[in-house]
Amino acid sequence: MLDVITIGAATVDIFIKSKKFVVKKDPEYLTGQSLSVAYSSKNEIDQSLICSGGGATNAAVSFSRLELKSSCLSLIGDDPLSNYIYLDLSKNKVNRALLATEHNTSDFSVIMIASDGGRTIFTNRGTTCLENKHFHWSKLPLPQWFYITSLEGNLNLLEKIIGFAKENNIKISLNPGNRELDQLKYLHPLIKQVDFLLLNKTEAQVLIKSTYDDPDFWQKLKSLGCPLIAVTKGRQGAHILSVSGDYFSPIINTHPVDETGAGDAFGSTFVASLIHGNDIPTSLHWAIKNSASVVSNIGAKPGLLTLKQITHAS
Repeated sequence: MLDVITIGAATVDIFIKSKKFVVKKDPEYLTGQSLSVAYSSKNEIDQSLICSGGGATNAAVSFSRLELKSSCLSLIGDDPLSNYIYLDLSKNKVNRALLATEHNTSDFSVIMIASDGGRTIFTNRGTTCLENKHFHWSKLPLPQWFYITSLEGNLNLLEKIIGFAKENNIKISLNPGNRELDQLKYLHPLIKQVDFLLLNKTEAQVLIKSTYDDPDFWQKLKSLGCPLIAVTKGRQGAHILSVSGDYFSPIINTHPVDETGAGDAFGSTFVASLIHGNDIPTSLHWAIKNSASVVSNIGAKPGLLTLKQITHAS
């Protein structure tokens, strides 16, 4: 029996790190910074990695390393890039039976990593977007949890998944993407049906149409009706809002090499800890510890901890 089915994107990530990448202050962008390289230049790459990515595969591997039985429900192409996805899932003992394949190009991203661990991502999204036809509902295994990442804005499918979960007593974790957040009118009612909502600071602000310095910021998040909400703030730690109380944890001191996958590690580890029977403070500690390990490596998967590593006192 499966513990978790992760649902959403499966991509191939191409990471490149170079001393020639320059971080500059740039008020034109929301972050206040830009990552650049000299125009018409030819530069050496200092570090590189090609591996699978996407929220669904990252989370599935995380669950597997934490000794839970996971399967990844994603749509991929039939091109050579898809081999990276199959290989990563296979070597990490993730069930691949639910992967759907179409005659197309797999989604991929090129990720430029700055010297401070920040990154800029270029994503090529093909037509490998999950649809209702890729879910064989009558044969779908019934896990303890559905861990849902971005569905490319397909809220009809999200509603269908939530309905199926409710009918079969499956708990739901949701990490909405930008295309879901573009449809707040339709997304808000669905959030009320979710057991755990994972957001970063920017996503949280978009979701409630409020800024972080609003004195009612946290109360507005609670008014969404989800019993358990995580708000990650990168290097400023993470908050957990729950019906039993609110919690905060700073990050673990580490030298970030690449911040890709930190959110996936945090959310999946938090849910994994709940499945293992832990309370919220312990689950928050696990999540912070695993995300710190992930950002200490290039790529979203190499730094993911095993259950033995994450439970070892530190």
